[in-house]
Amino acid sequence: MSALAASWLAVSSASALATPTVSCSLYAAPSGSDSSGDGSQGNPFQTAQHLVSVLAAGQTGCLMSGTYDSSPGLSFEKSGSAGAPITLASAPGQTATLAGGYVYMPTGSNYVTLEDLSINGAQTTQVSVQIFGSHDSLIGDNITNDEQHNSCIIMGFPGYSPVPTATLITDNVIHQCGSTADGNQNHAIYFSQSQDATVTDNVIWGTAAFAIHLYADADGNTIEHNVIDDNGYGVIFGSADDGGSGSNDNTVAYNVITNSSVGMGAQQSWGGAVGTGNTFAHNCLDSNANGNVETPYGFNSSANVTAAPGYADAAAHSYSLSSSSPCLAVVGYAGLSTTTTTTTAPETAATASRAKTKRRTARATHRRRHARRA
Repeated sequence: MSALAASWLAVSSASALATPTVSCSLYAAPSGSDSSGDGSQGNPFQTAQHLVSVLAAGQTGCLMSGTYDSSPGLSFEKSGSAGAPITLASAPGQTATLAGGYVYMPTGSNYVTLEDLSINGAQTTQVSVQIFGSHDSLIGDNITNDEQHNSCIIMGFPGYSPVPTATLITDNVIHQCGSTADGNQNHAIYFSQSQDATVTDNVIWGTAAFAIHLYADADGNTIEHNVIDDNGYGVIFGSADDGGSGSNDNTVAYNVITNSSVGMGAQQSWGGAVGTGNTFAHNCLDSNANGNVETPYGFNSSANVTAAPGYADAAAHSYSLSSSSPCLAVVGYAGLSTTTTTTTAPETAATASRAKTKRRTARATHRRRHARRA
């Protein structure tokens, strides 16, 4: 079974997919102590910030079950390295929540990974996850701000240098991002100044504005194999009117994009330079307000299909697809089993193996894609 098949036959909004086993270098727990703890499992630190501050390249900090205060912002001030990232994750078999603030990967905080965490930015006015480093990853996380103001994820921002490159966002559930009171300003993933990011195998639902916002200077990003449903808008390619170069060479393919409530499944907005080399292809679209795909300008559109995907239960944000779904053939998969594994069921060896294989595949594909562009 393909990685995409595993994700679409086993995902819901309640949690990300089956959690692979992580190897913990150091621990924190709500009952621990930053002053007297040594970071061992039996004597953990207390705060996520202290745990992050002592991690070195190649180490994984594990958060035991509970909620950790991320206010005003949980900041990574060090870098990992290729093959040896700094990782913050939930401890195996447990779920840790970061809440109260935002998560910040500043310029220079490269090779940082957030894995299998619940991240809730409802109590901050900032974007929930801010990525300014390169080779940073969000893997298997549940990310939301409970429909409060601002976006859930942003990569880069005008005026910041260097531009974040080679971000990997895979196997996450990203939902209920932003407030409709802010119009079209709050997004799930905002590629502001992003280059060569890979966004794959995610479920994105309930966003106030755009699920995928390639604006104003997003270049060479790949958005594939995602379920994008029940957002205000689907995908936008765009540029600002500030003289920038616009968004170029982005690929949006093999996604299911449905039920946008305000705008189209795919559209453009060129306030400045019109983008080149942008591709929107092999996507399955249905029931997006004002149409599925705007007449292309600044992007090429081909081999997209309008068809009802046949979700298991879209109202409950369960996006399993049956083997008869017309969307499967569009995105390159067919003849799949209809057996589903819910997020509340015990993890089996098979589902764990599929999840780990899918994540390894996503990482390997991301590395190969970035190597080709280097």
